[in-house]
Amino acid sequence: MTYRPVYHHWFFRRSGINNNAMWEPFSMADSLNLEQAFTSGELNDDTIVATEGGRYDVEITQRQKVAVFWEEPPNEVRRCSWFMRHSTSSRYIPYDENIASLLEDEYKNASLRNEWNKRIELSDGEVIILHGPSAIAHHQRSSSPDPWGNPPTMQFKPRVVKRGLDEFDIPEGEPSQVDHLLLVVHGIGKVCDLRFRSLVEVVDDFRAVSLQLIQSHFKSGCERGVVGRVEVLPVEWHRALHTEAIDQRLSDITLPSIPKAREFTNETLLDILFYTSPVFCEKIVQAVGAELNRVYSLYLERNPGFKGGVFLGGHSLGSLILFDMLCHQRPSKHHHHLAQQTSISEDLPEQGHLGCLKTKAKLSRRMSYLTIGTAGAGQPYIIYPQLLFQPKAFFALGSPIGMFVTVRGIEALGEDFKFPTCPAFFNIFHPYDPVAYRIEALITPDMANVPAVLIPHHKGRKRMHLELKDTMAHVTAALKQKLLDSFRNTWNAVYQIAMFHRSDQAIEHEVEKKVKESGSIDCNVISGASGGGGGGDETVGLDLKVGSLNGGRRIDYVLQEAPLETFNQYISAVRSHVVYWESEDTMLMILKELYQTMGISTDSQIPQPILPFDISSEDYADPGKAYAHYTESTTLSPVEEFTE
Repeated sequence: MTYRPVYHHWFFRRSGINNNAMWEPFSMADSLNLEQAFTSGELNDDTIVATEGGRYDVEITQRQKVAVFWEEPPNEVRRCSWFMRHSTSSRYIPYDENIASLLEDEYKNASLRNEWNKRIELSDGEVIILHGPSAIAHHQRSSSPDPWGNPPTMQFKPRVVKRGLDEFDIPEGEPSQVDHLLLVVHGIGKVCDLRFRSLVEVVDDFRAVSLQLIQSHFKSGCERGVVGRVEVLPVEWHRALHTEAIDQRLSDITLPSIPKAREFTNETLLDILFYTSPVFCEKIVQAVGAELNRVYSLYLERNPGFKGGVFLGGHSLGSLILFDMLCHQRPSKHHHHLAQQTSISEDLPEQGHLGCLKTKAKLSRRMSYLTIGTAGAGQPYIIYPQLLFQPKAFFALGSPIGMFVTVRGIEALGEDFKFPTCPAFFNIFHPYDPVAYRIEALITPDMANVPAVLIPHHKGRKRMHLELKDTMAHVTAALKQKLLDSFRNTWNAVYQIAMFHRSDQAIEHEVEKKVKESGSIDCNVISGASGGGGGGDETVGLDLKVGSLNGGRRIDYVLQEAPLETFNQYISAVRSHVVYWESEDTMLMILKELYQTMGISTDSQIPQPILPFDISSEDYADPGKAYAHYTESTTLSPVEEFTE
């Protein structure tokens, strides 16, 4: 039998739920880089290999993986070739490198000599038996005597031993080209979803979704080499706020009853109260600002050739923190805010002393976010840090910004309100998110009656239940309109006979009055429904100009609810606030905005099948035609031969 040396692949140990460790493989690109450094002959204690897009460094001699941009316990690293699997598990666990080397030597000897059924005893008393090239078993020893007092024997079911990587799904690795940098700030608490995952873990999912969508929706750009990937990095501030001293003081005053609920309150909900305190608010914004600048500077240091744009994302309270910080940024070529206030005061129209004071007060409130420490507006007097970069856009996810602006006593932001250094702002929310609020009505009050822009589904059309709902609404409106016309014609004929001596205008007035008094049909409802008010349409209201905050573009964008979420909105609300991390629709919208700054758009959408309820606007006038599409597509000709 011929012998082939085993292929080595590098793995790292990741801590899972309930401290259950899981061994995961590095990507093919990372493993090749690690293997090349390991076998180069220049290995020393200073040998470090960047992995996972530069987010982790692997110290090869210490066999550990260290996070670069955030604090995280080091992960153990192994150069693996032999694996074992428990009888009750589907995951393979790599052997220690020394044991793997021993097994490879014994396997080589058995292969060259064709001598199998070889017994290998390990130092802990366990035994591995090489029954054949592909039949290898690991037998454990019992740790305690059996019920009859006999010494421990091999009583457990043997484990499956595997050589090589045949059954492993190894990822290829991330593209080396980074087009943009997205920095994400978390909200309240130290966990970010219902699975109690940290910010780093949910951002990993967010980044993975972006990679999948880039490959599927920007495929032509990837093939041309103009599209690489978006680097998403977490920005954590919870640890800076919840120091041991603060947590100890909270523990001293916390009642002993319902400990889990009180612990949850102290760890999460109190962050909202902390942010309303001037002392802790400044501590939070200083921590966020320092962390943003640190991560940005470190990224440029490790990637000196990076020329892409920097974008900001904030979830929940994190979006409010970023909102306040961006309102207080000072452009490099910008006059001091006092000079700006003075010029505005001088330009006030002549309207009397009292009217002038009222106008001044309104302008002062609208500019409250452009000045530091506005007294009387409910905003704490704090010093905001200045960022080392000017973000190209800010994405707020599930944001309470609108509510906080309102409770601070600010009636309206005004159409001229905008960030000094950030030209774009998007408020993205789930329709059932209990924490999210709209922004557009604070800029233009008339926008309160205009629905938020519906974010398109990542597969190219609305969800099926929404399309069905819209179609049925249009069909119902058309039926009502047709019934109304018939009802009006009937009364018109009656009144023409009974009131032949009166004018046509008087007859028409009496007919309309009778139609409304009958109460059978509400004309306003019918006209509104048949007019297509735009609820749930991705394009309705998209071209409306809304102030200057987003360059005149729309600001509020709403996700499409899933079919099961419509059955009970209150149950869905529990999950809706943390749904953004795994939402393809959210990430696709962000990617479109990011790559739009480069003049790159998504590929043409994949043709979608025509559903039975795809009805054109012409069909609304004749509801009978609406169902003709369905009958034509489902009726079989009696003379045609059925083919399968």
